Amino acid sequence: MKRAIATALFAWSIVSPGRLHAQGESARSTIVGAHLAVLPNRFSLQPGEQIHYQVRLDKNGTSQNVDDYRFTIENREIVRTIPHPKGELVIEALRRGRTTLVVRTPALEQRFAITVTGPAQAQIMAVPYNAINAISAKEFLFVGHANRDGFDHTAVAKRGIDRLVKDARQHSVPVVYFVSKEFPDWYTADRRPDYAILTEGQEHTIDVSAERVTFTGGSFMFCLLRNVQMTLHGMLKHDGARRIDFVFPAQAIWVEDIWGPGTRHPYPAPMVLLETLFARRSDDASSYDTVIAPFLDRLIGQFPVAGYPADPPTPPLRELLAEWNVAVRIGDRFERVYRRANSARTVLFEFKL
Repeated sequence: MKRAIATALFAWSIVSPGRLHAQGESARSTIVGAHLAVLPNRFSLQPGEQIHYQVRLDKNGTSQNVDDYRFTIENREIVRTIPHPKGELVIEALRRGRTTLVVRTPALEQRFAITVTGPAQAQIMAVPYNAINAISAKEFLFVGHANRDGFDHTAVAKRGIDRLVKDARQHSVPVVYFVSKEFPDWYTADRRPDYAILTEGQEHTIDVSAERVTFTGGSFMFCLLRNVQMTLHGMLKHDGARRIDFVFPAQAIWVEDIWGPGTRHPYPAPMVLLETLFARRSDDASSYDTVIAPFLDRLIGQFPVAGYPADPPTPPLRELLAEWNVAVRIGDRFERVYRRANSARTVLFEFKL
């Protein structure tokens, strides 16, 4: 991203994507009932905290993404911009103090007061997933996409994830964070995982050897599902186990509010917890039929989910699972066989409420 340039007549500002425009007096709104907003709605930052804001146009109860905008930060000793290949709004808090972020389009201008306070935020030092060949333990806790500047902008899963990370620490269970470079505002209280893996969609090629893996974070039907696909593929292909236990704590997994029943609320509506989807069903059988079975259908039948990555490991997951039983448990009260095989080998998908 190009640096801002000042002259006696104009202050120049960075424009998305990557253009420079002259900036004179503050632009006045020419759109009635509209204003600019950014997500996440978070303006009290710690020194060292990085955040990728999404610029939105809110008008008459609707919200849409804004691609062409420019922004300035009034005091760059408090907050600096982080270069982005598309010129998007990514910043880092540097030291305690206050400054103002100004976002402009040709028709609108919005000012956001940013306060930097508190102790410096510890950085999570992540490595690309292809830098790690294998990890091994009796049990793992996986945390993926626990970041405010992605989809979970209200951090709905934070409380549940923090509780599970604390519990994992107490029981010496290794904790693995799947973090994003594109969306760096990681929200867990614990910032010292045993492994920190850089992956934008939770895709990976790591051979995981474990009896039990707990998956948290999100998105349940997309990126978390992709992590499950990649983990399971490696275990089936290389581990040689006869039983695999995958655990899904419903209070620590977020999902887009688009999976019914009732009205869909897509982003930028807040994400909801997986337990909310279960609570909307009449009983466990309904939860299985309308939430879990579709999840497993996507898991096995759409490898990789959403066609990403473009070069998934081979063979397809459904081939590796051909001789495996697939079973489901909800809490301690409901069990169902999703698919039966002529074998003693079983993958158990266990949902904790």
